[in-house]
Amino acid sequence: MLRIDELEFAYDTHQVIRCVSFEAHSGEVIAVVGANGSGKTTLFNLITGGYKQSKGTIFINDQNTKQLSSWDRSQLIAYVPQNPDPPQGFTVGELVMMGRNPYLSLIDWGKSEDFAIAEKALLKTGLSDYIDQPLDHLSGGELQSAFIAMALAQETEILLLDEPTSNLDLRNQAVLMSMVHQLSRENETTVIMAMHDLTLAAQWCDKLVMLLNGSVFAEGPPEIVLTADNINLVYDTEVEVEYSRKGNKPIIFSKQN
Repeated sequence: MLRIDELEFAYDTHQVIRCVSFEAHSGEVIAVVGANGSGKTTLFNLITGGYKQSKGTIFINDQNTKQLSSWDRSQLIAYVPQNPDPPQGFTVGELVMMGRNPYLSLIDWGKSEDFAIAEKALLKTGLSDYIDQPLDHLSGGELQSAFIAMALAQETEILLLDEPTSNLDLRNQAVLMSMVHQLSRENETTVIMAMHDLTLAAQWCDKLVMLLNGSVFAEGPPEIVLTADNINLVYDTEVEVEYSRKGNKPIIFSKQN
């Protein structure tokens, strides 16, 4: 379980994260939403240890992450940034094996169990037939899946995805979100995604954390968070909210003038 308690962070004098608190449980899929500049990516960098908070605490299974080495943290948290840059000359299989690095020594190229874990990650992401495929031969959706497979090979309790669907078409968005949702349930992985597409987040996520100016403005199930009033205020735009016949999930429309 991930627990964030009164987290704060500033770039010099510019306060970016203000007293953020929320919890994420095993097997839960959470979307962090908010307008550009609301602090989503900064929050992820704080969770991974890329940035150091000025105040507050991040706990994983009740352990303060400040007490963890970067090595220990990499065995608990996997992070796929927005538009990850694929290493030149690598194949899909080689990229996924990089996910085993937190468990290997400098002279250890991987044991049979590490290769088995990588193969399992490829299977779960539908990339088994792509193991020898160069990364620069992949489509956008295939490349995103390859990086998620690498993250799965880390076998962490927490998976962070920063805008995982931003460059995907409608079909590949649905394929990726379905895959992530299934993986969270099968592996009891805590999945936290920064997302812009509110309708997509409502369809696939158990809970939303809505940020406004670096603070938690609303938190809870999609139907509670994604009201027209909340969206109008946080995004400074007029919307209408309807609900799907299946599952009663919010669907967001720009309001016609």
